[in-house]
Amino acid sequence: MDWNWEESIEVNGKALRWIVTVLFAMAGLVSDAVVETLPRRVHRAIVHVLYPAESALRRLILVATRIGTTGPPDMAWAGLDRRARRDKARSRGKRKGGGDVVPAFPLCDPRKPAGPPRRKTVPGPGPRIRHLDDPHDPAYDRTVPMPDDPVRATALVLRLLALKAALDDLPAQVRRMKRLLARRGRKWPDPLRRRRPPGHREGGREWIDEVLANCQTLALWALYDPEPG
Repeated sequence: MDWNWEESIEVNGKALRWIVTVLFAMAGLVSDAVVETLPRRVHRAIVHVLYPAESALRRLILVATRIGTTGPPDMAWAGLDRRARRDKARSRGKRKGGGDVVPAFPLCDPRKPAGPPRRKTVPGPGPRIRHLDDPHDPAYDRTVPMPDDPVRATALVLRLLALKAALDDLPAQVRRMKRLLARRGRKWPDPLRRRRPPGHREGGREWIDEVLANCQTLALWALYDPEPG
């Protein structure tokens, strides 16, 4: 297929970097700031974009793996022995000023569990057994979630950091994907789901929806065309 794969990876990679920059600004991750909580509306807005962005990057890594495009060589790793590489990887995985270790970017799509979806239940205060002469108990009042309620954002921040680290070092992610595909007995034979990608929205008109659609098409071409170049 006559297609400029390198240019496609570069264009979609730049779009993802811009989207990640906007997400970092929304979360307040500026100058190595540590964010523990976020307003509920901001948390939902970030998740709304983060899920398809992760799927798009996963497909971009797979395209770069199948066509042999790894970008410029990682010169910082040249000449290092095994112990120095391990120490460098540990230093990259820690946030400045301490804190949680940034996890590795997941290379496989999350799989939905088989069977009907489980019903989500929220624990309540218990049985509402009252008498007419009982005083009012505030524990029985149902609390309505408000847009400005603080929500824990530790896991969300780690996902953002993992996404940014993978974008900044795409050759390393390509090597990880190659090792994953060459591993025997892995749980999933294909890192991508055989259905619509995670984060896909029917009729989505946002920029991330377009980027995800482009990366999905490129990944399918790279998977099923024996000689994409």
